[in-house]
Amino acid sequence: MTTWHVRDFHENDMEHVVRLYEETRDLPDSAPLNLVDLVTALRSKEPSVVAISDRRVIAISVAELRGDRATLLALRIDPALRGRGIGSELLRALEDRVVHSGVRRIEALLGPGQVGEAALLKRGFKATSGLTLFVKDEPLAPAEVDLLDLWGGEIIERSEWDAIAGMHEIKSLIESRLVRPILEDDLARTFGLHVPATVMLFGPPGTGKTSFARGVAGRLGWPFVELLPAKLAASENGLAEELSRALKELAQLEHIVAFIDEFDEIGASRSQHRENQAVVNTLLKSIPPFRSQSGRLLICATNFIEHLDPAVIRTGRFDLVIPIGPPDEVARDTLWRATLSRMHTANIDIDALVQSSRNFTPADLLSAAQRAAFIGFSRSSDANDAEPLTTDDFLRALLTTKPSLNEESIEVFARSSNEYERL
Repeated sequence: MTTWHVRDFHENDMEHVVRLYEETRDLPDSAPLNLVDLVTALRSKEPSVVAISDRRVIAISVAELRGDRATLLALRIDPALRGRGIGSELLRALEDRVVHSGVRRIEALLGPGQVGEAALLKRGFKATSGLTLFVKDEPLAPAEVDLLDLWGGEIIERSEWDAIAGMHEIKSLIESRLVRPILEDDLARTFGLHVPATVMLFGPPGTGKTSFARGVAGRLGWPFVELLPAKLAASENGLAEELSRALKELAQLEHIVAFIDEFDEIGASRSQHRENQAVVNTLLKSIPPFRSQSGRLLICATNFIEHLDPAVIRTGRFDLVIPIGPPDEVARDTLWRATLSRMHTANIDIDALVQSSRNFTPADLLSAAQRAAFIGFSRSSDANDAEPLTTDDFLRALLTTKPSLNEESIEVFARSSNEYERL
C-alpha cells in the first residue's frame, strides 16, 4: 500500500511538480491549467502544499489569495493514486494555510467529473450550477483564528461524529436533544424550546465522553477547544482567574464548543474541598455570560458527578445532564463489527466476543483488539506469512485485558443516572 504525507511546497519540488503537470495535462478529467500560472504562483509563495511518497511529489494543491478570498488554482494527483483520499488531505492542509492568512471564502472552478470534485465535496464545499463553482465559507475570521490558536483549538472533522460506533442510543439522544435544536434554532424557538448551551456528560472512565464532545463539534461544524484543568492551574494567574479568562475570550468567537474534561477538579463540592471555593465561585459567575449568546456551547465531563458542588449542576447552570454508560450487548456487537472491519480476520465468532467483553468500555475493547492484533502480528512475523486473526486470538486478548468496570461501579453509575440525569 502506498503511503504519503502532506507538507508545504519547497523550491526543490519544482521539477517534480512540472513533471506531474505534464503527466496530467492532457487527461480529460484534469481541469485546465496554464503551466506559467502554476510556476508563477509557486515562486510568488502563494499557499501551496504537496503530497510526498518515497521522496516523490505525487500531488499538489495551490491557492491564489485575493483579500479575504482564495481561489484554488491547481489540484493535481498522480493518476495511479487517485481515489485514496489524497485530494481531501491536500485540501485540508491548504485550508489551514489560507485561513491563517485571513481568508473567509475559498472557491474552485471545475467542470463535471474533473479531478478534485469528490475531494471538494468531502471537505464541505458547495457546488453551484453549470460549470461547477465550488464555494466554501470558512468558519473563522482572522482574529478568531488567532484566538483559537492561543487556546489550542481546532476544527473537528464531521467524520469524528460519523465514526462514533456502538453507542447508537446515546448518539441518537445527543443528536435529537442537543445537535438538532442548535442547528435548527429558529424552529426550536418557534416552539419555545430552549436551545441547549451547557451540557454535562458523566459516566465511568473510557466510555467515550471526550469522543462525544469532539464529535458534537464536528457535527455542528464549530471550532473545538479543550480546556485542561491542570494546564489552567499551571498558569501564573491561577486556576480560577485563568478559567474566567478562557471562557470570556472564547465567548468572543462567533461559534465555539468549549470542553472541560475531569470537571470534578474544577467543580468539586465546596463543603468537602474548601480550597476549591474560589474556583467554584468563579465558575458560577463565568457560565451565565458564556451561555447568554447563541453559538456557544460548553460541554463538561466528569467521572464522578456525585462529587460536584450542587450549585454547579443545578437547573439553570447546565441545560442537559447526560449519562454516558458502558456499552450494552447491542452496542458491543456494533463496536466489535466496526473494529474487526479494519483488521485482518477470518470467521470470527462475534457473539463470543460480545459475551466475553461484558463490563468493557469502548476503550477497553479497543485495547483488547490491539492485544489480539499483536498476537497475530507476532505469529505471522515468525512464520513470514500474514495469517488472519482468529476468534481464539481475540478471546486470549480479552482474558489478559482487565475491564475498567465491575458490578459495583456499574451500580454506582445506575444510581447516579437516576439521581442526576436531566434531558
